[in-house]
Formats: sequence, structure tokens, C-alpha cells
Amino acid sequence: MTSRQERRQNNNPPKNTGHKNWMMMGGVTVVATAIAIIAFVALSPEDTTTLEHTDDAVLASSGSLIGDPNAPVTLVEFGDFQ
Repeated sequence: MTSRQERRQNNNPPKNTGHKNWMMMGGVTVVATAIAIIAFVALSPEDTTTLEHTDDAVLASSGSLIGDPNAPVTLVEFGDFQ
């Protein structure tokens, strides 16, 4: 015949199973996120768009210029303040 203490130990589940479940769920989440990121990067198409060079004379005649006219990038802003 088993003692009362042995029966209590057999009936009570280990107390750290909740912690193990959370750790397992966290691990599964991290692995699933990593797989999703790798798949997204691997399956995304490469950008093959080419940009056209705009004639600087057209930009200069259509508005005021600020900054270096020989800059590698030109920013044009159009605004309607009505």
C-alpha cells in the first residue's frame, strides 16, 4: 500500500510544465518568423527598373532652383497654394 505522500506526488503534475509550454511556443514562433522572412526575401523579385535622366534645362526654366546645379540628385517640388 502506498503512503499518502506518494499518492500526492503521483497526482500532482510537475509545476514547470507551463514554463516549458511557453518556451516551446516561443521557439515555434521564432522559427516560423525566420522561415517567413527567408521566404519573403527569396521570393521577392529583383528591382530592374531603370531611371531616366531629365534634362536640366527643362527644370531650370520651369521654376526656381536652390542648391548646387551639378548635384547628383535633383528634387522637384510642385505646390498649389490656392
